[in-house]
Amino acid sequence: MNIFQKSYKHLCIITKHKIEVCKTCFAAGLYWQGIVHDLSKYSLSEFIEYAQYYNGEISPVDKAKQEKGYCNAWMHHKGRNPHHYEYWIDNLDGGGVPLLMPYKYAMEMVCDYIGAGKVYNKEKWSIAEPLIYWENKKKTAKIHPKLVRFFDRIFFDFSQIGYGALRKDMAKEVYDWAIKMPE
Repeated sequence: MNIFQKSYKHLCIITKHKIEVCKTCFAAGLYWQGIVHDLSKYSLSEFIEYAQYYNGEISPVDKAKQEKGYCNAWMHHKGRNPHHYEYWIDNLDGGGVPLLMPYKYAMEMVCDYIGAGKVYNKEKWSIAEPLIYWENKKKTAKIHPKLVRFFDRIFFDFSQIGYGALRKDMAKEVYDWAIKMPE
């Protein structure tokens, strides 16, 4: 695949992802989050490297990390998009301290996982898939314990009742419950 083909295919996949996340954010009442989700992926700082490492099989981020040990585009992306838990880690010299994500970004992360799963897993996707992905992800992710409680519950609820679990009244109640409980 030449760079033009890679660029086109990458553009198609990030646009499909953005549309799915936007629809999911809208279902959760997060209209602005849905509109602005992942706009930085279209910036030259990210798009060029992502397109360069696009192969249609694994994430360009993972491919770049395999080949050179890091991904500049990912560093740019996670530093500008607060729906990524990595954005909320401070004091890396001290091992990293995960901070609480505000509700709107935590929910955008939920919508991101759902939208990504639908795009990348295609016909294999089901409402149980985000919970399965989360169960594996949380083993290594450095996330505030109260947020882990929130994500555990919201992904479980989604696996049981689907998009109804994302309704703002229900999801916000789960978030408030998770944040108020002692660690």
